[in-house]
Amino acid sequence: MERIDETCDNAVYTEENQTRTSVKAPPSILFAALAVLLTAIACSKPTTPEQRVREFLDRGEQAAEQKDMRTLRGAVSEHYSDSDGRDRRMIEGILRLYVLRHESIHLLIRIDSIEFPRPAQAHVGIYVAMAARPITHAAQLAAFQANLYRFDLVLAEEDSQWRVLRAAWRPAEPTDFIR
Repeated sequence: MERIDETCDNAVYTEENQTRTSVKAPPSILFAALAVLLTAIACSKPTTPEQRVREFLDRGEQAAEQKDMRTLRGAVSEHYSDSDGRDRRMIEGILRLYVLRHESIHLLIRIDSIEFPRPAQAHVGIYVAMAARPITHAAQLAAFQANLYRFDLVLAEEDSQWRVLRAAWRPAEPTDFIR
């Protein structure tokens, strides 16, 4: 039985005779591959901390709407604590209760602010409307019986992932969702 393995130097070996044969790619193919690689590197935008925070918020929104408790739990820091004495376990309980009590969850989120007081920490202010039906824009809030909240989050970057370290929330008004 013959097995062929390729290595980084484009050499091909066979088990039968353990001989090495170089595989030569035409220069045009090598040039094209190099051009594609350089173009991909040149055109890729570096991910900024703000972009990563926005992606974190998007994943959280999707997880809540899909009732994905695993992702929601993973978004809360092991070191979570807030001014009302809640820890991570208590926040997980609140999330679980909300998910169980609502047949469907639809969110409308407006990011008010994202600030970075330290390199691995972000302060985020967001308004969240929670309803049983999809909300596509803020003008619909008057017709919905949505729960409206302002969340002030402190995020910490842990193991290259943003997680909620502290949170405070209070009721919001429909006008808070209109810029």
